[in-house]
Amino acid sequence: MTHDTLKNLEIFSSLSQLELSRVRLLMKRNEVPGNWILFREGDVGRLMYIVLSGTVAISILSSDGEEVEVSRVGEGSFFGEMSILEKDVRSATCKTVDDCLLLSLDAEGFSRLMLKEPAAAIKIMQQMLNTSTSRLQKTGAFLSDMVKWGENARIRAVTDDFTGLYNRRFFDETLESSIGDALRKGNPMSLVILDLDRFGTLNAEYGEAAGDEVILAVVPAIESAFGKKDILSRYGGDEFAFILPGRSGKEALECCRKAGEAIRTLDILKGRKGSFKNITASIGISVCPENGSTSEALLDKADKALYAAKEAGRNRVELYVAGDKK
Repeated sequence: MTHDTLKNLEIFSSLSQLELSRVRLLMKRNEVPGNWILFREGDVGRLMYIVLSGTVAISILSSDGEEVEVSRVGEGSFFGEMSILEKDVRSATCKTVDDCLLLSLDAEGFSRLMLKEPAAAIKIMQQMLNTSTSRLQKTGAFLSDMVKWGENARIRAVTDDFTGLYNRRFFDETLESSIGDALRKGNPMSLVILDLDRFGTLNAEYGEAAGDEVILAVVPAIESAFGKKDILSRYGGDEFAFILPGRSGKEALECCRKAGEAIRTLDILKGRKGSFKNITASIGISVCPENGSTSEALLDKADKALYAAKEAGRNRVELYVAGDKK
């Protein structure tokens, strides 16, 4: 690991060359495979980690013992710092999503740094504080829910109560970090918006209870078409939104076509009186960075692609094409 590698990390950005040299000697380089548990909630912690490449998922336990993912961190991020500052037990479980290159610093090493290079240690702690403050500001609503609702908020803050998919808040927060991760790594990332066709009419003909049954039946059909790394959320009502890290437009098209076919084969309305022969969905896709590098741009392009799918007769998938005026 070079001085430039460390200097480019926000946590060490204010250190001098000499201070970086001292810190470099204390860091350990770790190549960690995907789906590897770094530590579990409640473990005694002695290491903090910094992500050089890859993604780490952070989850916490619900009151019934279920693990609920609350965030993901990528390149340049750090986590587990409280274990070297206060020797606290771990407050969350951290697991690699894909192959990761991590730097680690143990509590003993940081204590030595404080003794020999107190100025450098203070600078690092200041960066930790700045980052923690920023995290609190960005996730203030989430933390308020945690305080208000207690243990049950751990689930409700990130998932949709009705479907069990991620909710819109988690989607919006994760989209920003997923875009940044894709741009840093030079990897594609696809954004998908799926809307059930003529759902308002379905509700009117069959009743809202039947509409609820349809939404619940659609969820496993959607899940069957995507992978573990894909982030599936209910965006609102009968609309769903997905983040597909590492997937190109072509790969996203394939997944979405499978989802559309799985939805079409549902027989939830079979034997009921009404005009619907089956359930269908219209799907729009945008891709980062081809169609934009901000959440606003990608959502806009995916929405335009969704509109094009509906205009073309519904029950289809459309990939946004740059320059398309639809």
